[in-house]
Amino acid sequence: MDSAKSSEMIGLDHVYDTVEELDNDAMVHMHLNSQGYNDGIILGGPGKYDIDHGTRINGMNIAIAGLVAEAGFNRWKGHDMQVRPYDDVAQGIDRIIRSILSWEACAKAAQGLDEKLLMSLLSQRETGKAEDLIREAVGQAYDYFKEMYEG
Repeated sequence: MDSAKSSEMIGLDHVYDTVEELDNDAMVHMHLNSQGYNDGIILGGPGKYDIDHGTRINGMNIAIAGLVAEAGFNRWKGHDMQVRPYDDVAQGIDRIIRSILSWEACAKAAQGLDEKLLMSLLSQRETGKAEDLIREAVGQAYDYFKEMYEG
């Protein structure tokens, strides 16, 4: 299955789809690229264009990284990036490197996330505090990315 990308393109919840695939042993591989969402930086968005952007550091990808790690998923993870017409070879390679390191940063942030505390906060409807935990994890992921990218 490859639902994360497809789910994002049509506006579904790709965390839910990932759980379904893992629970049913139906996940064969993953495409870790993004369709973008129009965040002011990335043009396009779900359901508009099939333009493959790199993996994004965000709470959703940290959650998915945690889920696949917990499930022991260790199969192929693809970054099927599209080089832009204005990219030279170095820029195209850099685009792929950034995507891979963004995923690795999300996975590392997921390892450090206090899942029990997060689930406790969510079950008590303390969503603001839960968001703070995720926001902190996203910040840590950006720090991890910078460490890995800048060496």
